[in-house]
Amino acid sequence: MASDEEYMSFLDKANEDPSKGVAKPQSQGLAKIQFKTTDQGVEIPAALKEVTKDAFYVSDADEPFVPVALSWDEAGKGLPDEEEIAKLINHPDPANAEVEILDPVDWDTQGQYKDIIDAVTKAGKGNDVRVYKISKGGVRVEYWVVTTEGKGKNAKLVGVKALAVES
Repeated sequence: MASDEEYMSFLDKANEDPSKGVAKPQSQGLAKIQFKTTDQGVEIPAALKEVTKDAFYVSDADEPFVPVALSWDEAGKGLPDEEEIAKLINHPDPANAEVEILDPVDWDTQGQYKDIIDAVTKAGKGNDVRVYKISKGGVRVEYWVVTTEGKGKNAKLVGVKALAVES
């Protein structure tokens, strides 16, 4: 027959956190972080305000599209690379952010977001549009559909973003 101490030890062990001692993936905390979508003093183009009124990204979460308007010194190179976009949106670890660059056609294979892409193109006055898939950990990603408006130090990164839950 087990002693009270042995039984309590057994119960303590049974109630331990099963992930105790297991390294948690760094991206776990990203789910709660809200990335920056606007900079103070940067106006959201009218085309983006209009298209995001009733637009949702269809996934397991069906999240609304949110306008994006950020200051971006494009220095003649157009759209930002993976680390630069992570810095612009205040990712806590830009150098290690999980960012994938997609062509809008590859992102919207069914053509269901044509209005979104058209509005972003209009906001950028015809400049290239790019989609950034930014991991928020696990099955959560954000799609940033953006373009540049203007050139040099006074340029802006404008577009929309939406959260997707892809299980």
